[in-house]
Amino acid sequence: MSHLMPQRVGVYDLGHAIYPDAPFHPGSCYPEYRQAGIAGDCNPVYEAVRELFRMLGMDAEHFGQPVWNPLGAIIQPGARVLIKPNLVRHYHPYGFDPLSLVTNGSLIRAVCDYALLAAGPGGEVVIADAPLQSCDFSEVLKLSGLDKMLDYYASVGQRVQVRDLRLVRTVVDRSSIYGNVLLQEQNPGDPLGYTTVDLGEVSLHAGRYTEPDRYRVTCYDPARMQRHHGGGRHEYVIANTLLSADVVLNLPKMKTHHKAGITGALKNFIGINGHKDCLPHHLQGSLQEGGDEYMLASRVKRFDSRLLDRKESEGGVLVKKGLALAHRVLHAVHMREPGNSQWEGSWWGNDTISRTTVDLNRIVRYADRQGVLLASPQRTVFSIIDGVIAGDRDGPLAPTPRPAGLLLAGANPVAVDLAMARIMGFRAEAIPTLRHALDAAHAYPICGFWADMLQTISNLKQWTGLRVNENGVNAGFQAHKGWRGRIEL
Repeated sequence: MSHLMPQRVGVYDLGHAIYPDAPFHPGSCYPEYRQAGIAGDCNPVYEAVRELFRMLGMDAEHFGQPVWNPLGAIIQPGARVLIKPNLVRHYHPYGFDPLSLVTNGSLIRAVCDYALLAAGPGGEVVIADAPLQSCDFSEVLKLSGLDKMLDYYASVGQRVQVRDLRLVRTVVDRSSIYGNVLLQEQNPGDPLGYTTVDLGEVSLHAGRYTEPDRYRVTCYDPARMQRHHGGGRHEYVIANTLLSADVVLNLPKMKTHHKAGITGALKNFIGINGHKDCLPHHLQGSLQEGGDEYMLASRVKRFDSRLLDRKESEGGVLVKKGLALAHRVLHAVHMREPGNSQWEGSWWGNDTISRTTVDLNRIVRYADRQGVLLASPQRTVFSIIDGVIAGDRDGPLAPTPRPAGLLLAGANPVAVDLAMARIMGFRAEAIPTLRHALDAAHAYPICGFWADMLQTISNLKQWTGLRVNENGVNAGFQAHKGWRGRIEL
């Protein structure tokens, strides 16, 4: 991607926030278009993707001609291509528009068409993600429109695979005498298997804390976490679909995040793991005690946190139900503590999930097919963020839908997230993930430029030439309550 400047980000403003209907055919028969279907109505998302490629100068000399192949410089014929969307969950817990949760299939379809064009008949295009354990994968495919898109490809003999990368999922057992309960069961997972990648001393968690039993991810057994993080180990269970890919087309959703502040191109790689319990999300305890679960030391919070550990480690349904009830009571009490309303790392003091996120981006960039980090990048990553219907406030799992009408694209996920944060109205320097990602001194850097070198180009003047951390026109996103007042421009 030598012709693509890593610090350059394209921003396309659609002028509205409406997704087209599945299977998301383009509204025009573009000269380069090789598929069979044309929509009866316009498809502004497809047009926006095409315009982003043009604005970024991708195969500029052939634009408007049948031979135009914008992804041809990064996807060689016969390449293995992974399309990585955000398919986190199939419903919105507050009854809001669930399209604010997931990458829409209209973006995936446009990118997939151009990936198929570049990879050719000898290539392989796979769509894959590891959503929440409680996500119904077939339902989230329906929500995103991917089910109809995949049916279309099958009808024209175009082979596009979709993979659920989870090794474990939860299902509702409605026959239980205790009422409807969630049960864990094994999931087939990645058909290519998994590789345990140990970053050891190059992990951002290395040397930070000497008690690995403090690492936590809510609603998962902490004993399993300790198997991956401790004794000098910092392991991640990586899907081989990722490790075997030559190119990753990263298609995240534009949302706020209760633990990370924002979620975009960098954070989207949480979904390349088979097991969530190897992903540190926070350190148990208060900031005063060396943790980042909440700010001030609290006996009630400490007890409630230990109680949740017990709930996750216990196998009995009755015990789990009893502990869950006790948690609800304790939670209602300690969340009212003056100046100490944080919980489970959902606040600006969380410096754990950001390190996990950057660790994973180093694996994506530098790990070979055996999971060994090499000196040079092993695959190409290109990111396009879906901000048509974005999400703010209680993101990423229960966001308030924000009709932003935007797509952002670029060759470096750090640059894309810098632009996204600025457009949302947040300071990059206040986002821990971006601070860590901008560290050029690390042995495996993922960003070769300074934040103030960001260059944005757009179809609208207001998004062109944005400067990081400088106030100005923005989309006015509202931060999660644990970050409010700390990250705004």
